[in-house]
Amino acid sequence: MKHTRPVDPPVISVVIPLYNEEKNVKPLVERLQQVFTRLECPWEVVFALDPSTDRTYSTIVDLVDAGHPIRLVTFSRRIGKPLSLIAALDHSRGDVSVVIDADLQDPPELIEAMVAKWRDGFDVVIARRSSRKGENCLYLRAAQIFYWLLARVSEVKVPKDTGDFRLLDARVVREICRFRERHGFLRGITSAAGFSTTVITYDRDARFSGRTQISFIGALNIALDGIVPFSRVPIRMIFVLGLALTLLGTGGGLIWSIWGALQGFSDKWPIVVLVLFFSVMWGITLAAMGILGEYLVRSYEETRNRPLYIVDEIIEADSVPWKLCED
Repeated sequence: MKHTRPVDPPVISVVIPLYNEEKNVKPLVERLQQVFTRLECPWEVVFALDPSTDRTYSTIVDLVDAGHPIRLVTFSRRIGKPLSLIAALDHSRGDVSVVIDADLQDPPELIEAMVAKWRDGFDVVIARRSSRKGENCLYLRAAQIFYWLLARVSEVKVPKDTGDFRLLDARVVREICRFRERHGFLRGITSAAGFSTTVITYDRDARFSGRTQISFIGALNIALDGIVPFSRVPIRMIFVLGLALTLLGTGGGLIWSIWGALQGFSDKWPIVVLVLFFSVMWGITLAAMGILGEYLVRSYEETRNRPLYIVDEIIEADSVPWKLCED
């Protein structure tokens, strides 16, 4: 259900989780400044900064001192992009929040089209990538496989070829922030929250500077975060594989017994068959234990009820529309 938007210009929060992006921060803020000058609406940037090894922190502080409407949130230790993103949403105060990466692969200029869709009444506007420049072919193929798998096993519908680049109405942000999941997968959580949604397409640029901060293990963790919390299929696959293995073993043993009784038993091939059989059985058993382990570990982490993150510092420019802390 779409809603009529107020006539007054909305306050827009641009939510940016980042780590080691010192060369990208200033160009990003400058392009955002141009976008909101054209939109003629108040805005703020919420940077959620994982403790970095470069000058990202000091670069953002310089931008705050220069008067840009920035709220900088830092953490007591590195927590990773998914939780940094949730923390940034927790600290956003706009009527609308736009989630974007700091590497300028997602063009800030698309925010204007997103806001237009929001004014049309949509609560969620998701950007879908029609092309992706400067990315590894192997990574792109892996991404295709991930979205193919996600479409078939997930209990919520996640639009294909989308990342975290999206616009969220304030009430959607409030509901998303209630999902206090340690392995927060924004694409899945947004779909789980519901609300009226539309998709716009764009061509994704190459990184403005530097290289991606997501490792193979990090990408694998994100993939698991997208599948495990939103699907029962992996667990059900264990039952199906176990049942198939039981039937295969029972049927094979019966055929082998009948054949041996009629034709005579060889001295060697039963041993080979048994070795292969037990190898397959142990392989499936270990895979099943791994899948069960993912669910058990994640359940254990949630039941501990530890804080998702610990804020070390909040720095705000005087120009932000609403201040969270006073000097």
